[in-house]
Parts: sequence; C-alpha cells; structure tokens
Amino acid sequence: MGLRLINNINSIKAGRQLSQSNANFSTSLERLSSGLRINKGADSPAGLIISEQLRGQITGLKQAVDNSQKAINVIGTAEGALNEVNSLLLSVRRLAIDSANLGTTDQDQLDANQAEVDSAINSIDRIADTTQYAGKKLLNGSAGFDVSNVGTSIEKLDINRVQLGNGTSQTVDYKVTSAAEFAAVEIDVGVAVLDADTTIQITGANGSQQISFASGSTLQEIADAIDALNENTGVTARIGSTATSIAITSTDVGSRQSVRIEDIDGDGFLIGGQSTASNATTSAFDRGVDIAGSINGASAQGVGRRLTINTPVFSGSISFDYATAAGTSTATASNPLEGISGRDAARVEPDAALAATATGSFTVESEGLLFQLGAFTDPNNQESVGINSVGSYNLGVQNGRLSSLKSGGANDLSTNADRAVKIIDEAITDVSTTRARLGAFQANTLETNISSLGVAIENITSSESRIRDLDFATETADFTKSQILVQAGTSILAQANVSAQSILTLLS
Repeated sequence: MGLRLINNINSIKAGRQLSQSNANFSTSLERLSSGLRINKGADSPAGLIISEQLRGQITGLKQAVDNSQKAINVIGTAEGALNEVNSLLLSVRRLAIDSANLGTTDQDQLDANQAEVDSAINSIDRIADTTQYAGKKLLNGSAGFDVSNVGTSIEKLDINRVQLGNGTSQTVDYKVTSAAEFAAVEIDVGVAVLDADTTIQITGANGSQQISFASGSTLQEIADAIDALNENTGVTARIGSTATSIAITSTDVGSRQSVRIEDIDGDGFLIGGQSTASNATTSAFDRGVDIAGSINGASAQGVGRRLTINTPVFSGSISFDYATAAGTSTATASNPLEGISGRDAARVEPDAALAATATGSFTVESEGLLFQLGAFTDPNNQESVGINSVGSYNLGVQNGRLSSLKSGGANDLSTNADRAVKIIDEAITDVSTTRARLGAFQANTLETNISSLGVAIENITSSESRIRDLDFATETADFTKSQILVQAGTSILAQANVSAQSILTLLS
C-alpha cells in the first residue's frame, strides 16, 4: 500500500478497532458495576422481555405470600373470638342443665342462672358486633355471603365458598331428584284391641326402650306410649293404614335413621296374639333413605334432608324442609316432634313425585372475605371464605334461636330448659363448624399456599437470575481483554498517526 496524506487509512482502521474495544470495555465496566448482564434493551432484547415478565411474577408471588400471611391474621382474629363464644355457650349449657334439675333447684336459683345466661348471651352479641380486623367486622354477618331469592323450602343454607368471577353475582340452581324417606314399618295386629299381653323392644337412632302392654290395650294407646318415648328412641307411632294396624316411623329422614321392633315376650308375635302376615314374626326393621339431587347440574351428596357439594364455583350445603325433602304436602311433617295428630300416610310413604319436581335457585351477591393468594388476579388465584353472624339470633336457628333463652323468651330456663339445651347444642355445633371450616381454610389453603409460593419464588428467581444476573468470572476475563485491547489500540493509533510523517522524507 502506498503512502497517502489526505486519507490515513491505517489511522482509520486503528481508530475503528479502538472504538470497538472501548465500547466493549465500557459495556464490561457497566456490567461489573451493576452486577447485571442485561442493563438495557440493547444488551438482549428477548432476554429483557422474559426477565421483566419473570420479575413481575416474582413481585406478585412475594405480595401473595404477604397477602396469605395477612389472611392468616384475619382468620386467627375471628377464630380467637369464636373460641370465646364457644366458652360462653358451654357456660350457658351448664346453667341450662342445672336449671333442668328441678328436684333440687328453687326459683331463686333459677333466677340467678337466668341472669347469668342473659349476661353470657349479651357477651356473645357484643363479641359478634365488635370483632374486627383493620376496621372490617368479622362476626356480625358483614363478612358472610349476601344471598337473595332464597325459597321458603330451604330451611338452612350454609355457603363455604363461591366464585363470582368477572360478574357481580352467582346464581345457584338446585334440584331434588329423589325424596328422602323416614324409616318405617307397619304392623298389622289383626285387632283394634290387644288380645294378649305384649312386651316389645323399640330401637331407633337415639336408643332402645322395652315397653309392655296388657291385654285389652287399644292400638291408639300403644301408639301414644311409643310416641311418648320418641326423644329416647328417635321413633314415633300412629294408627296405620287400617284400623287394626300400627305404623312405627323414625322422627327424622335419612339413612342414619332406623326403626327396629323386636318380640321380647317370646310368643312369636310382635304385638298381640292374632296371627297376621306382618305380626307373626319376631322382628321388623327398616332404614331411612337420604335425599338425592343436584346443585348447578352436578350431583350433590345427600345426607338426610341436606344436599352438599364442593366445586370451584360453589361449595356449601342446602337443607330443605320436610315438605320438600320428603315430598310430602303435609304441613305437620315439618315438625316431627310435635304430637302424632295430623300425621298421615305421607309420613310413611313419601310422595316421590312431589320431591322430584322440587327445583329452584338463589343468588349469591358477594364473595364474603375474598383473598388474593396468587401472582395473577384470575379466579384460580383467589379464594373466598364467608363467616356468618354469630349473634344470638343467628345461632341454634332450627331448634328456636339462642336469643330465645333470654329472660322472657320462649325458651328461657324457667319456661323450657329442655328445649334450651337443644338450642345451645345446635349453637355450639354452629360455632364449632365455623371454627373448623376457618381452621381448615388456614391449614389447607393459606399455610400450604405460603409453602408452595415460597418454592415458586425460589425457582422463578433462579430462572430470572440465569437470564439477567452477571457471571463475574466470565465478565472479568472479558473486561481484562477489553482493557488490554483499549490500551494496545491507543498505542497503535498513535503509531498510525505518526506514520504519515514519513512522507516528508520523500519530499526532502
């Protein structure tokens, strides 16, 4: 190559190489000082996109862990208050049991017990009204599910979880496809008045009783005697489909109910001595049948009069009144522990056609306490839990409400201590069920969620680190190389600039 003065090609080449080495040196210096391989989009456009997406997910996961921990605090606050309600209910139960001991309890002691009951119930209402977390009331019903359009056939509605999605409400459809049945046996005695002494054993869901009847007893007297022990046995009786038969049924419906009649006197006849097809035997037995149906088109589990389901959209149970569950239009069937008068064959043979047409729906308009437990806001990353009011008016509802135990109430200790105990027992079950559900939500949803999120954060952070974080060993080697090249390039550029001076030698 000849010597040129106007364009120093050697200098241009050396300058270009020096500029490139200097750019590499500057990039290495930036990476070493920040600790990141990607500091701007130009470093790795595709890597930057993936890295930022992973960073967003990591941020969301960390907040979800924080949300879950806050949710545990909310559940713990509610559970602690419910524990105190349980303690108060146990105290009320003790007082009711003491008041039922009329043989040793005088009026002054009844009044003292009643005063304690009033104070305890007032405390339960106060706890229900004042328990809160960060200003959000937890036990007064505002943390529960708002439900509308509930049909009169629904006796009790328990909602554990509901998913509204992008909507503001969720319609829940239900259908009773098969009626629940009482356990029932009908014995044809053959006569309306016993022709022989009889001793039988009646066994039901509550226990067994042996009963003896003298010759000459009427079937109505036998039915009355069996019905008088219905709380001991869980069995009631009435005149059957004919004047010479007696129908013995359970006091409730479902597979947990049973009726067993056994011949104790050993004469080979269940009741009396008249030989008939159903009486000439030593025992008779029947078991009740649970209700069957669907909720939102999915098959629900039936237990007694209750349908229960657990799906992502809806989880809970629906308890129907007797008219709907057993398919009977008899109004008195909804209260089986009242007198036997007015009961008809529908108690023994439910009208399945009535129950099969029992359809309806209700609308859930809020998700209770909604918790964001994932990095994204779709329903799969959210869970809801509802806490119904634990005020005295909302406890023990099916037996008469806890509030009715207060002075002057229909079930205060002086009026009906026996019924009061049943109400208290149901109230204890209500509160305990809520505590158990909240405990399961904490242990099986929140705590496991925190553990799984921790693993996800670890793995996703590792992936993001591999994409974006700097390998100092490799970059240090590149930095040293760039540093040497910059120094060498500077020296060579200086030599290239000097080389043009050799032209003066030619001119001289």
